[in-house]
Amino acid sequence: MRHAEKKIRSEKAKKEIKDESSTMIAKRNHIRVFVASTVYNFEYQLKQIYEQLDSYGYDVLMSHKGTILLDSLQSNLKNCTDGVEECDVFVGFIRPDYGSGVLDKGGKSITHFEFETAFNRNIPRFVLADYRVEFTRALFKDSFVIEDMTSKKIDFDKISFEDNGVMDTRCIRMYNEAIKDKERPASKRTGNWVQPYISYDDIKMHLESQFKYPERVQKLIDKSKGIEI
Repeated sequence: MRHAEKKIRSEKAKKEIKDESSTMIAKRNHIRVFVASTVYNFEYQLKQIYEQLDSYGYDVLMSHKGTILLDSLQSNLKNCTDGVEECDVFVGFIRPDYGSGVLDKGGKSITHFEFETAFNRNIPRFVLADYRVEFTRALFKDSFVIEDMTSKKIDFDKISFEDNGVMDTRCIRMYNEAIKDKERPASKRTGNWVQPYISYDDIKMHLESQFKYPERVQKLIDKSKGIEI
């Protein structure tokens, strides 16, 4: 008898957990969210990011998960930038790794092109940066070199350390573009928010804050299109 009661309680608990988890999955809203990021050492986080946005009902476009539409007559770069052209919202991650797809010496990575494509479109954008990118930028921003007893400010645009497995200066240039570092005066800059993160928990909190309520995101999309709300 006790065994039967325990079994019933166990089955009831399983049903309650199942019902609770099913209610957490939001209705599909078909808002297309493109996620741009380098992949190396970030595979697990990208999986979590995909699942989080998907649970809110969004159609997540992410090359790592194979959810961007492909055209076999086009290059990998064109397939990715077309995904950005077709999305409603852009989410980008700036990390210490610059990424692949650099076809020419001094050229840009696929992720960098995805960012540029998004910046050229008037769509809602959400950019997050690894704290190491911010730290390295701050380290060099107001640094000096001493030559012949004279202090000379370092011109960051002339500094380059790439593909070293620790930090790529091209990522810092991406960060500067995202915060619109060269636009003056700074008070007139718009769309230049970059959210720093240390751990996945930081990413999760920011995405939840911005994407949990699709109605708000849809209002941002309508606003970017000039549709009166």
